[in-house]
Amino acid sequence: MLGNFKQRRNFAIDLSASMQSAPEKLFSLSFLSKRRRYAWIFYSAVATTVAVLVLAWGDWFWPYRYDLMPSIFGEAVYRVHTSEKVVALTFDDGPDPRYTQAISQILADAGARSTFFVLGRHAEQYPELLDTLIQQGHELGNHTWNHSSLRLKFPQAIHSELEATDRLLRSRGYTQDIPFRSPYGHSLFVLPQVLKQRQQANILWTVQMNDWKPEHPDVMMTLLEPKFDNGAIILLHDGDGESEGADRSNTVEVVKLILAKYMPMGYQFVTVSELLARGTPQRYLQ
Repeated sequence: MLGNFKQRRNFAIDLSASMQSAPEKLFSLSFLSKRRRYAWIFYSAVATTVAVLVLAWGDWFWPYRYDLMPSIFGEAVYRVHTSEKVVALTFDDGPDPRYTQAISQILADAGARSTFFVLGRHAEQYPELLDTLIQQGHELGNHTWNHSSLRLKFPQAIHSELEATDRLLRSRGYTQDIPFRSPYGHSLFVLPQVLKQRQQANILWTVQMNDWKPEHPDVMMTLLEPKFDNGAIILLHDGDGESEGADRSNTVEVVKLILAKYMPMGYQFVTVSELLARGTPQRYLQ
């Protein structure tokens, strides 16, 4: 979530890079129109302002960026305000034949449903796992095709990744809404406009469990406890979006621990879409 200074600094560096490289990619200066020059000046001014805010007031500004600057960062959901004891477990970067079915079966056996934000390239490799998730009543989400950051991508490239993944999910007979989560939670300038056209929010998370490290299940439960509450959205991973082949066995174990601890307390584990239907979205991180 870019919660520390080093991460915010890297964000500002990326922003500066986009300011320098985008004109070369978008236009040849020989035919750049006056209107486009003015648009670029405006874009640069806004980008500079955002970079200053991130570096100077990051601890205050960053958690509220979606609330304060939706036109730049877009519409996001971190959790849902609800009086009901409902929580969403979400899984990114699958499907993976080693872990996805094990996780989904544990959930199904407990009467729990989750949202799996799949990568198109993995879903293309293992379409039968999509069928299993659908049959078990889980929700399929779009996590792009390749898991590359969309922060500096252009509209056509973003549309291509999202639409290709959507088409694959539909080809397996999936008829429900397909929520979206950007890789790494990144969102800036172009992606918000694409999502606005698609009438979608960026589904982020209340707490990430660091299972990608991988973290020990007991440590993950300690991370979860102070953030676990009505309407929480929990980020886990059933696959690997980068190096491929990462060990997610600790994720399988922590799912068991979460269900064993919180279901006896009366909590229900539901899909993101069902969670949103039970309350109002929170667009800032506490």
